[in-house]
Amino acid sequence: MEKAERSPTGVDTILSKKQFDVITEHLSALAEKLRITTVLLVSSSGQRVAERASSRCRIDSTVLSALTASSFMASKEMARIVGEENQFSMVLHEGKSHHVFTCSVSSGFFLIVVFEADVALGMVRLFTKKTVVRLRSVLSTQNEDGADAIFNRRFQTLLGEELDRSLRSFS
Repeated sequence: MEKAERSPTGVDTILSKKQFDVITEHLSALAEKLRITTVLLVSSSGQRVAERASSRCRIDSTVLSALTASSFMASKEMARIVGEENQFSMVLHEGKSHHVFTCSVSSGFFLIVVFEADVALGMVRLFTKKTVVRLRSVLSTQNEDGADAIFNRRFQTLLGEELDRSLRSFS
């Protein structure tokens, strides 16, 4: 089974089930290490790709994903305005009881980490950074079940049908 996500360029990103499972494992490991309330991998358009939430979580992750995507895009524009060559790689929203830490995974994805205020920010940053490296690796791998394979299978089918049709006209 494949999961498609719309990228900022308008092209679908297709994840294999294996990629999705590995991503979910990485999010779960991060959540368990730090007592994280919610961790989400989100496309830059605000669509959730994967999520790991604690049982006590009462967050509407769909709305959080969309709002955070908007916030992250706004911070990207702020980086440009102040002369940063690249977007800010992370954004932190500090609250009284919860914090929301957002960081870039790649040009098309970012990670949202919601955690309680008593969890050390330094630990969140450290473990999130390690998770981002792992996620980049998973997202950058080409898989046999991905877009190329789907395109190739479809192309082969269409080519075979066209050859059959052409050869029938000679008989």
